[in-house]
Amino acid sequence: MMLGAYLHGTPGRLPFVGHFRVSKTWDALSFSVAGSIAQRTELSTAFQAARNLESVLHSLNMSEFADRHVLMNSVLTAINSLDLSTLGPDHGQDLCLILVAKDTAGMGIAGLGLGGVWSWANDALQPLVTDTHPLLCGPGLQPRLPGVLTLDEPAHTIVAIPHDHPPQPPRSTALEHLKLACGVHR
Repeated sequence: MMLGAYLHGTPGRLPFVGHFRVSKTWDALSFSVAGSIAQRTELSTAFQAARNLESVLHSLNMSEFADRHVLMNSVLTAINSLDLSTLGPDHGQDLCLILVAKDTAGMGIAGLGLGGVWSWANDALQPLVTDTHPLLCGPGLQPRLPGVLTLDEPAHTIVAIPHDHPPQPPRSTALEHLKLACGVHR
């Protein structure tokens, strides 16, 4: 089953301004990232900032990574390598993202600017962390991952809400509805 990270849309008329998603797999190693950047700026600025992030993530050569830990740190390093002016007027300090990586030994989940994280299992959302976990932190670029949640058994679908949402799970009773609320139409 494909690994998927999903970030819930922002309430309002344009819920997916500045949203981006990238998933890649090589051999037994895979990652999925979903996030938002420059979401409170004009559409063209947010769109370009999101495409810049997608571009740097798509450029990662998966064969260079020994395991999910190296991969997760390399994702953040790649994002930090971008010229900050290409990430919108806040220079990446409004970045929210959920990063999920898995290898044969397990799975890791990291994030920036998250208010809640759940897995989809048994046709329902299951909470993965409480409000004191380092995975739930403020937005913005960081020099290193602020916290990683490690799972021995992979959860194939991970859903997060940004830090400025009410800390309750998205109201979805079916996986397809949940994906729509995260901007995924396929």
